Amino acid sequence: MAKAKKGAVELVALKCSECNRRNYTTSKNRRNIQGKLEFKKYCRFDRKHTLHVETKVK
Repeated sequence: MAKAKKGAVELVALKCSECNRRNYTTSKNRRNIQGKLEFKKYCRFDRKHTLHVETKVK
């Protein structure tokens, strides 16, 4: 994975709340968004749409 640059925009991973796997990565502007990101996205392991919550990229 590419290293995240220092600045306002950082790279975050989205973890499935049911199977706890990191399925997606996205970028986030820390100045505009203070809390953790939450999206309903498709989990290919559970084969359904589940809540995905922001975690750190390894």
